[in-house]
Amino acid sequence: MKTPIAHSTMRTALLSGLLALAGLAAAAPAEASDPSPDAARQLLRGRIAFLRCAACHSLQPGEPHKTGPNLAGVLDQPAARHTDFSYTAGLRQSGLQWDAATLRRWISKPSDLVPATSMAYANTLGEAELDALIAYLASLRPAAAAAASSANPP
Repeated sequence: MKTPIAHSTMRTALLSGLLALAGLAAAAPAEASDPSPDAARQLLRGRIAFLRCAACHSLQPGEPHKTGPNLAGVLDQPAARHTDFSYTAGLRQSGLQWDAATLRRWISKPSDLVPATSMAYANTLGEAELDALIAYLASLRPAAAAAASSANPP
């Protein structure tokens, strides 16, 4: 038999998870550029994978940095691009560009790409989840968002 405290803790954890997922869904881009069910499922898997990142990274333009920098529009941008975030010297001097392949390597094991990084992350994502996460981040690029909004005028 569950104690009232354990039941309350489970209910709180479930509600917190649902609220976090709802927040990501509300902030999700329009997916008009590829409305296929497979693409929609992959973006949903990417949003869910991003929940692991959300503790340290904000995702929407204008949101403040957290422990890690805001990742809005990160794909195809240079590493250490925010002037108001304190990156390690190793990342600032890396010359990295966050294309899909580099981002995949970074998420897989940041210290292999930039040995002096302060990003402490142990990857638990499988290949399909990595693909979905990168597709989700790509869908948030300003060009992707502009294309989606022009395809769905208000």
